[in-house]
Amino acid sequence: MRRFVRKLTLMTLRRQRFVAAEPLQRLLCCVFGLFLFGNSASGLEQQWQPTADISAAAAAHVRKLAGKSAANTTVRAGSLDPRHRMPLCDAELESFMRRGTRIAARTIVGVRCSGSKPWKVYVPVDVIVTATVFTASRSLPRDHLLTAADLATAERDVSRLVSGYVSDKNQLIGQRLKQQLIAGRIITPSMLQADFIVRRGQTVTLTAAGGGINVSMVGKALMDGAINQRIRVENTNSGRVIEGIVRSREEVEILLPTVGNFFNAKPKVLVDSADTQVSNNDR
Repeated sequence: MRRFVRKLTLMTLRRQRFVAAEPLQRLLCCVFGLFLFGNSASGLEQQWQPTADISAAAAAHVRKLAGKSAANTTVRAGSLDPRHRMPLCDAELESFMRRGTRIAARTIVGVRCSGSKPWKVYVPVDVIVTATVFTASRSLPRDHLLTAADLATAERDVSRLVSGYVSDKNQLIGQRLKQQLIAGRIITPSMLQADFIVRRGQTVTLTAAGGGINVSMVGKALMDGAINQRIRVENTNSGRVIEGIVRSREEVEILLPTVGNFFNAKPKVLVDSADTQVSNNDR
């Protein structure tokens, strides 16, 4: 009986020692597991191409294409979805654009890997182009005839100006507003309507200057024209048709580079074909 009690007591003590040591064993197992699987996860993470490298390659491609205008251009590549996991490329990343793609406010650039595990992904890139534009120096009413005092300059983002902008001050003076403008708003070509000061069939004075010699003659306007607008006129004496720029209600300055390019034909010129001389931004 005593031997049985002693044996039972020893088994109880051994069980208590095992239970007491169990938390320590669990802790050691957890530490070992974290070390083992932690290194494994780190190794797996290094097998994926960093998305920041892909975005940087796309942005660098657009900057390169910007050329001389890069100084006025800000390029921001969009962030890729972290779920897009690309194998780590063992070659240099290549950037490209689809044929016919033009740099715009939102441009899609492709980045590919031609290594042992090839892949391809497209990255959206925002392009911000700043330029000097003309704005309204004060609030202006509709049908107002623009003067130099109505104009102010400012540096603005022109990449998203769908209707473009005017880059020459002389192309704004004398233009009539189609709509009311508030102070500080960019003046675009769609807001302007040429104010014709010369009418088709009107008698005008043709002037030309060069080499210290000023020549004037009588002519007839073959189309309506606004200030600083190029129109066709006919020399009344010779019947020759030439081009000139409207300088006032009575004067048309002949373009000297084309003085020798006369022709006797009298084409029918529509008023709608008038060259407004207004630049447009199509980026």
